[in-house]
Amino acid sequence: MRISVTRAGNAGLIATIAMAFAGVFVGAISAYMGERGATAGASISATERLGALADPVRAERDRIIAEIVSGAPERLPAPRANLSPYERPRARPKVVIIIDDMGVDQRNSERALMLPGPITFSFLPYARNVRNLTDRAHDVGAEIMLHLPMEPRGEADPGPQALKSEMTGREFLKALEWNLTRFEGYVGVNNHMGSKLTEDIAAMKTVLGYLEHRDVFFLDSVTTSGSAARQAAMDLGLDILYRDVFLDNDDNKDAIRAQLALTERIARETGYVVAIGHPRPDTMDVLGPWLTTAPSRGFDLIFASALRRPELTAGPPIMASAPDLRF
Repeated sequence: MRISVTRAGNAGLIATIAMAFAGVFVGAISAYMGERGATAGASISATERLGALADPVRAERDRIIAEIVSGAPERLPAPRANLSPYERPRARPKVVIIIDDMGVDQRNSERALMLPGPITFSFLPYARNVRNLTDRAHDVGAEIMLHLPMEPRGEADPGPQALKSEMTGREFLKALEWNLTRFEGYVGVNNHMGSKLTEDIAAMKTVLGYLEHRDVFFLDSVTTSGSAARQAAMDLGLDILYRDVFLDNDDNKDAIRAQLALTERIARETGYVVAIGHPRPDTMDVLGPWLTTAPSRGFDLIFASALRRPELTAGPPIMASAPDLRF
């Protein structure tokens, strides 16, 4: 049978071809613990609209984050549902810090690798000497991801070999394969830019199907409130992760401190948070001391991949004691 492929956005056809080409069987993946996060500047209506696609646990977490972003009172009402089936009572809030855009600014990327961890670093595949940098990241015990260039709205340049919705199927798959083979050892992928492409559900099905074949997860950077990544994942029976906070959209130290305060609050109220920053001097100046003190202030720093591994998010077992037990 001959199939004619035209555009990446045509009714999910490219996704079918990509998965057939790779020998992928996409089934229901219940082990993933992906969660949809609200952007720090997202409107409540956008958050609620995305939350309507999710199960009650996700919708409840979306509701809490929307209230935090909108300026809710300091303490929120208790959630109506367990935010994670893996969280035990009194587990310490978990914080995932991702530094993406790694590799292009090599000096600051190398400085970022010296930050105290655990930290997940996401490298741009077209960066010069990217394999050397990812090897360095592994040597210091960091986790690495691939920062996949995708088409944005507007005039910003996502870089060479970016995925674009107007590509033919052949062009799309060729660019995707080029990006995914630039270096090894990454556990996940998040989008670089992509405010246009992530709204294309057929293109996102293609990406997610291809990543599933490679056994790596997708984390939506949420560069648009209209991202179709969640719906694409649900249609394929997959689950994905989501960013909650951008740390340095405003590149000054006071704004970064404010975003870290928001990061802490979301973690306390929902059990965990995913925050993304970049290898910039002000970000590292503020983030370094924050990372150093986070454990003593009650937060557990974890890699992004830990959100897919229940045993790493459960926290230590809690001893139940009788009322009259003395120590």
